[in-house]
Formats: sequence, structure tokens, C-alpha cells
Amino acid sequence: MYSFKKNKSFLPLVIIPLFLVMNNCSDRSEYGDASDYEKLGAGATTGAGATTGACTNGEDTTAPTVSSASPTDNSTYNSVAATVAVTFSEKMETGTVTTNTSDTTCSGSFQLSSDNFTSCIKMSAAPVASDNDTIFTITPASSLSAATTYKTKITTSVKDISCNTLGSAYTYNGFITSPSGSGTIQGSVKEADGSSLSGVKVSFSIYGSTVTPDDTTTDSNGDYSLSSLGLGEYTLTYSKSDYLTEIQSDTLETDGQTLTVGTITQLLDNCTSGTISGNITDAVTGDNVSSVDLKAYKGGTYVKSTTTNNDGEYSFSNMNPGWHDVYSSKNGYIDENFWAYSCGNQSGQDNSISTTLGTDLMRIVLKWPKTSPVTARDLDSFLYSPWDNGSGWDTIYYGGNKSYASGDTVTLDKDDKPSVGSPPGDETITINKVRSGTYKFSVHNYTDDAYNTDAKKTNFKNSKAKVKVYYNDGGNCCTKKKYYVPNDNGTLWYVFTFDKDTGFTASDNMTNDSP
Repeated sequence: MYSFKKNKSFLPLVIIPLFLVMNNCSDRSEYGDASDYEKLGAGATTGAGATTGACTNGEDTTAPTVSSASPTDNSTYNSVAATVAVTFSEKMETGTVTTNTSDTTCSGSFQLSSDNFTSCIKMSAAPVASDNDTIFTITPASSLSAATTYKTKITTSVKDISCNTLGSAYTYNGFITSPSGSGTIQGSVKEADGSSLSGVKVSFSIYGSTVTPDDTTTDSNGDYSLSSLGLGEYTLTYSKSDYLTEIQSDTLETDGQTLTVGTITQLLDNCTSGTISGNITDAVTGDNVSSVDLKAYKGGTYVKSTTTNNDGEYSFSNMNPGWHDVYSSKNGYIDENFWAYSCGNQSGQDNSISTTLGTDLMRIVLKWPKTSPVTARDLDSFLYSPWDNGSGWDTIYYGGNKSYASGDTVTLDKDDKPSVGSPPGDETITINKVRSGTYKFSVHNYTDDAYNTDAKKTNFKNSKAKVKVYYNDGGNCCTKKKYYVPNDNGTLWYVFTFDKDTGFTASDNMTNDSP
């Protein structure tokens, strides 16, 4: 007969191991260890907008931040088909980054609005996570409106994987979409010796996508043109066998505009690496400017940095052959960019920079580089300023400055007179108070009048002259405009007109008129 009393000491030895075995099996399925689906329930999925359960609490107590946004803050001429992305400082809990996909209410933690979040743009799907759950992208369900400012908001409900929430809601000023309309882009391609280069394929893309048709070819004069282009920032790619491929960017701004981009000098593909060097000067005084920070880019990719010395000199060593976009910055000066190239060692690649401007001030800078052969020894700026009564203009040119009775002035700050020697040259005019009425600016090639017997003289169009304009309209310092000499014959270049009410209008034509 079995005696419980006799065997009571044996029972714990059996029950305890049995309990341990049963407990271990509770986390197992018929396939082995229990799946995440079984442990967390049907809501446990992966990807953006997923629910992954509780955050992983650990030693991380630092709140996440928004590192950047795309399109960038205050950017203009963005595509109406743009997607919107934000980058966080660390990996985020994907289920907390949400958006509205059903209506135009401002729901979700990632919002886009054109009316300061009274309503929000409906999205086509949940945010898409990338780069280890640090970047989240949303796509509007339909195209955005043209010429409209859109703001992005990230609410404090977003969390990182340690459950830290955003310290404060993130909202930026916004980006502006391109206005409706179309225009034409034209330009020219030259060889290093200044001769025209035909047969160059010029491809066009906007916002990373090629346009249709996506290319044209330079003619016997090295000219090209493409019409019916939507407004916005274009990337132009120049390619031809035996030559280096070059890239250039510029923006079509207004409906019906014909945009002349800077003339491209296409270099042979046997160019070698070398040093790019030059000098940075003050556009008004002509003095060398020290401690200017310079950053060189090629094809939009950062290459290297340098700083001007006490004599305003800079140098980039070991630069790959081809053209580079160089950006300059210094406190008290307007940020600027210019093109410089390497084909072996290339010196004399100079640029001038302008001091910041007070409200209602405008500065106009004419520049022309040294060319081989010399194409223009002496160019003169002509500014026609409106009278108080609007019945005529005062002309400011090499004859001197103009002071008005009201105390505002227009000054010819710098007048280059390279009667001896050769370019580069600079001329600068400052309008110390922009008046009502229309301003007209033109450039005269005095070389054709004074140096007719000069065998080195060629057409104005080969001078590579450009005009830079800076304008403080009362809080926005500074509107910047660039105009490049057209590839046409003539001695007088009508550059632009300006009115406070209508803004800048490119004249962009060449004649043989007298200034």
C-alpha cells in the first residue's frame, strides 16, 4: 500500500523540477522559441508607423532633436511634387512618427501645412523610415500648390528608442514651391583658348529628374538653347568626347524669362591635378581681405577648405582637374560663390566680396576676368537713376558720383581704368538709398572705342563679363542677382532694369548703341 506519509520527503524533489520545465516551455511554440508575434501580439510589426511595444528603457536620457529637414528652411523654387523629410539626431521609435493619411486635419506627429497648421496636407502613406530609423519621409497625396509656402512641424509625441520625447515641438519657417510658368535657358561653351566649341551635349535636370527633352547640342558658335522649361533650379551637364564633363546650376525665376547662364570653358580630359590660387578683395575699396573662409565643391560634393592670408591670398592644393564652385564667408560680408578651375596649377583666380548692406541699399559689381587672348581691356558701368519727379534719369558712370538734394547718394566706389596692362577688372556702384522709379544698368565696351588698333581685341561677348547685384529690401539681406554677358556681337550690353514695385527684369541684349 502506498504511504503518503512515508514518501512526503520525495514529492518536493519531483514537483520542483516539473515546475521549472513547465515554466521554460511557456516561452516556446511548436516551432521552438516563441516568435515576436506570439510574445507581443498581432500589433508587433516592423517599419515606419509600426507598433513595436514599449520603448527600450536604458541609460539614454538625452532628448532627440531634429538635425535637418528637406526641402531646406527658407528655400525657394521647390518642386510641387516634392517629398518632405526630417532627420533626427538618433534612432527613433518608428511607431511614434505618424502623419495624416485620411483627411486634412492636423493629426499625427509629422505635419505639413500651408496655412500655419489650421489644416494640414493629406499624405499618401505613413512616414517611411530609413538610415537606421533616423530619417523619415512623407509624400503628399497630390501635388502641392505653386508659389506657396509650406511649413513642417514635428510634435513632442515623437520618441527615441529609449522613450525620450522631443524637448519641444519643431517648426521651421518653411519652403516655397516654384511659381507656375515657363522660360528658356541659353548659354555658350568655349575651349580654353576662347574659341567656340560645337557638338557639346547639354543635359538638363530639375530636382534630380531629367526634363523632356533632356538635352540639346551646341551649334557652330558654341551656343545652345532650350525652351518651354518649367520654373525652378536646373542642373546643366556638359559632355563631349575628349573633354572633361562639367556641371553648372542656375534658376529660372519668372514666367517668360530667357536666362543666360555663365559661359562654360570645357577643358580637355588630359588635364592634370594642380593648385587653384587667387586673391579675394573688397568690392568697394579694392583692398585685400584676410581671414575669408573658402570651401570648394565639385559637382555639389564638398572637396576641401582654406582661408585667405593677411594679403587676401588663397590656395587649394592637389585639386582634381575641372571646375570647382568656391563659396566664401566672413563676418561683415555677404556670402559669395565663384568658379575656379584646375588644369595643372592655375593662379590668378580672383574674386571680390561685398560688405553687408543696410536697409534700402543696393550694390552693383561688374567683373571681367583675364582672358587669353585679351578680349576687353576696359569696360564701363552706366547706371541711370530716376529723378524725384520720375521724368528722367541721372547717369552715373566714370564721370563721377551723384548726390541728391534729399541726402541720398549714388557712388561710383571703384572705377577700373586698365589703360595699361590687361584685366581682370572690377567696377562697383552703390545706391545708398533706393528711390521710387525705374533704374537702368548697362555696360559699355570702351575697348572698341579706344583700342581699335589692338590686335588682341575681340568681341565683347568673349570677355566673360558678369554683373552681380546685392539688394537689402528692408529685412532680407541680401537679394543676389547674377547676369552674364550674352553671346552676341555689340559694344553696349543692356543688363537689367529695377523698380521697387516690380523687382529686377533682365534686359539681356547687346547693341552697338552709344551709352
